[in-house]
Amino acid sequence: MSEDTSTDELVPSGVLPQDALADDALGDDAVVQDDLSDDEESLDHSSHPVLSDLTDEQLELFRAAWVDVSPERKAELLGILTDLTEDNVELNFSSVFTIGMSDPDDAVRELAVKGLWESEDRTLIRPLTRLLSRDPSPAVRAAAAMSLRPFAERAQRGKLIDRDAKRVREALIAAIIRAGDDVEVTRRAVEAVGYFTGDDVDQVITAAQLSGDPLLRQSALFAMGNASHLVWIQVLINALDDDDAAIRYEAAGALGRLGESSAVAHLVPLLKDDDTQVQLAVAAALGAIGGDLAKRALRVCLELGDEPLEQAARTALADAEFENDPLGVNFEERPE
Repeated sequence: MSEDTSTDELVPSGVLPQDALADDALGDDAVVQDDLSDDEESLDHSSHPVLSDLTDEQLELFRAAWVDVSPERKAELLGILTDLTEDNVELNFSSVFTIGMSDPDDAVRELAVKGLWESEDRTLIRPLTRLLSRDPSPAVRAAAAMSLRPFAERAQRGKLIDRDAKRVREALIAAIIRAGDDVEVTRRAVEAVGYFTGDDVDQVITAAQLSGDPLLRQSALFAMGNASHLVWIQVLINALDDDDAAIRYEAAGALGRLGESSAVAHLVPLLKDDDTQVQLAVAAALGAIGGDLAKRALRVCLELGDEPLEQAARTALADAEFENDPLGVNFEERPE
C-alpha cells in the first residue's frame, strides 16, 4: 500500500474487525466505527454500500478479516447487503457473497448464495453447481439451484456458451433425480430446469407434477411456464380447475408467461376466483397474453369496486396495450 492511500479508502468503516486493521502495514491510526466482531453492537447499514465493487486490495483485506467474524455477524452483514442490493441495483456485492459461499457455517453459505441469485457472472457457474451437488446442507443446495436459474434462462435465450449451459443442465437434472434429496432442493431444481428442452427435462417435470406433493406440483407448473415450447398448455389449463389455490395461481402465471391466446377463455372465469392471489395472477396473465377478450375482461374489473383487483387490472391493461403498441405510436386510421 502506498503512503498516500488511507485505510479508510481501502476498507469500509464499520466492516472489518478491529484486530484486522491494527497492522503496521495499515497504519497505527486505523479506526473502525462499527466493529463486526462485536456481536453486541448493531451494524450501521449506512456504511456498507462502500463494499460494492471492491478493489483487489480491498477484497484481500476483507477476506483476511472475514475468518475472525462470528457466524451470526456474517449472516447479519450478508442480510444487509442483500437488502441494499434490492433497493439499489447499481450496487454489486458479488465479491463479498463469493467469499461467503465457502464459509464453514451453513446459514452463512445459504445467505451468500442467495445474494448471488441475480448475478450473470459465468465464473459462478462452477462453484454453484458444485454446491448443488456436494454441499451437506439442503438449504444451501436449494439456494444454489435458485441461483442457477438465471443462467438456465440465459441458456434458453442463447446467451450462454454451450459448455456452461451443459454444466448447468446436467447439475440440475442430477439434483432432481438424486434419490432421497430434500424436497426443497428438488423443487428449486425443477423450476430452473424448465428453461431447457429434452425428453429428460419433460420427464422430471411430469414426475414432479404427478408426485402428489403440493410443493413439487407448484414448481412443476412454474417450470412449464418457462418452457420454450407449448406442450404443457393443456396440463396448465386443466390445473386452473384444481382445488388447491396455490396450484391455480401457478397455472395462471405459467400460462401468462407462455402467452398462449387459447388460454384466455379459460383464465377469464378465474377473475372471480375465491382466492385474491389467484385473481391477481389471472389479471397479470391476461395482460401478458393480451387480445380483445382479455382486455374486455380486464376492463370489467375496473368497475367491480375491488381495489386490489382494479389496480391489477389497470396494470394488466397497460401491459396488454404495450404488447399491441410497444413503441407507443397508437396509429389510427386517417380520414379519407
